[in-house]
Amino acid sequence: MTDTTMPLVSVYVPTRNRSALLRRALDSVLEQTWPRIEILVCDEASTDDTPEVLASYARRHPGKVTVLRNDTPQGACSARNRCIEQASGTYVTGLDDDDFFHPQRIECLVELYRRHRPSFACSRFRYFQSVADVAALRDRMHGEAELARADRLDLHALLYANLAGNQVLTELSRMRELGGFDESMPAWQDYDMWIRLAERFGPAVRARTLLSFVDDDRSRARIRNSSKRAEGSGRFIAKHERLMNADQRRNHRNIQYVMNRERPPLADIVRNVSLGGYKSTVKLLLHKFFGVAIG
Repeated sequence: MTDTTMPLVSVYVPTRNRSALLRRALDSVLEQTWPRIEILVCDEASTDDTPEVLASYARRHPGKVTVLRNDTPQGACSARNRCIEQASGTYVTGLDDDDFFHPQRIECLVELYRRHRPSFACSRFRYFQSVADVAALRDRMHGEAELARADRLDLHALLYANLAGNQVLTELSRMRELGGFDESMPAWQDYDMWIRLAERFGPAVRARTLLSFVDDDRSRARIRNSSKRAEGSGRFIAKHERLMNADQRRNHRNIQYVMNRERPPLADIVRNVSLGGYKSTVKLLLHKFFGVAIG
């Protein structure tokens, strides 16, 4: 295939008042080895120099970077959905403004998608607090055989935990068919989206290679560190409980205990042990006896 016959990949990026981090995110998309990419950035009413930064990127990369703006903040999922509405790619994936991609991420996921025809393709990911901690992983280039190694993720496995992370690659038409991200959920919108994709279109596939880096700077306000996470988890359970078996429901009940900082009686923990979701039971025990709340 030539560059012009390769499928276009749309990348949505919501952003607000993080211009320095946004540069890092956008540069990681522009450095991708996959040649046909469009980037759609929705600026959520930034009051810093984000508009000027985005205007510069649009000038330097005409036709490749599209800038949208909300005059008042609508939330990250609304921003993602607005980008999805404007996208024109065959495939779509996303990036939060404080995270970044390995240069081979999109190439790997497109090839896995074309080879396996899953509901979506994703990769292993790594949380980081300093870019220096992951610099060697970011800069290491992988061979074709290594990138082709992947594992199947079926709905049963995904109902225990979000094994896909916060971004996947799928067909743009599928995202639109499902109505995009559920803006009524205060958190866990990504996990909810992956469950809906797997329920509708079948198993997913996950690259064994580490290709995505998620900023875990605890000094900034993040849904991952807020009470919205517990509320989002509760809504997720209510929405998808019909798909869960008894063990999966016990697993999510344990997750709720930890998120809500609850320490139930040991007898309740024993009755609520989840075999398939044993990690949630271990986390609950650590929280109960040592006050350690692992996210």
